[in-house]
Amino acid sequence: MENQVKESQHLSESGHWYTKTGEPMYTIVGANGKERNTTLADAKKLDLVPSVTTILGIVAKPALENWKISQAINSCMTLDIEEKESHDDYVNRIKRHSKEVGIQASERGTEIHALIEQGFVSDKKSEPYKAIQDWLDLHYPFEEWIAEDSFCAKQGYGGKIDLYSKSGIFVDFKTKDDLEGKDPKRLVYDEHGMQLSAYVQGCGYEDAERISIFVDRNDTGLIACHVWDKESHPKHTKMFNSLLNYWQLVKNYDTQIRG
Repeated sequence: MENQVKESQHLSESGHWYTKTGEPMYTIVGANGKERNTTLADAKKLDLVPSVTTILGIVAKPALENWKISQAINSCMTLDIEEKESHDDYVNRIKRHSKEVGIQASERGTEIHALIEQGFVSDKKSEPYKAIQDWLDLHYPFEEWIAEDSFCAKQGYGGKIDLYSKSGIFVDFKTKDDLEGKDPKRLVYDEHGMQLSAYVQGCGYEDAERISIFVDRNDTGLIACHVWDKESHPKHTKMFNSLLNYWQLVKNYDTQIRG
């Protein structure tokens, strides 16, 4: 690959920063000797670059916001107001409950990602891994897959790719509820395409296949796969680069690698 690519262990994306040799630096040891999340101030001091997901984090996510609203409504329908509980206390309890549901969903997604990764790097073959591998074997039978590699792009960002092949096929995994009968085309958004296009650009590929694979959080053997049309790649690359430029201006931090 044209840019630096490093194999990495499965780590939390909590810090969302990478060194300019492609190493994740999600946490650092603070002055008190304790490990903590890497901050923007740390990144500027250590000359780190932001992750693809950090850049995309500045974009509004209507689907995620709608999901959060749905969870809050579900909490209201599940939790009754208690005797002598004030309206404000009840509202705050609803907020806490719906936030906990979101945290659980995120943790479940991280767990499923780890299970998939284990299947590609070890002998531990889980249900979601088998479903994905079967689909890949059917559609891309001669590929050698590389899981969870991290990179740093000359444009000034880094990332960790869920799965790719040296021939230029990039795969990203997402988890979602209730996939049964869902049309994969209705599951994807420009944000998903931008993420994959950023990986493609960052790893020095001109023309690559991009695939979004969704795994059901409850029935992990159920997946939905969307292969992006190649015509949308230039658009998604331009969209991402515009966001990258905007992020750098807002944060007053030019991360582009020169020379």
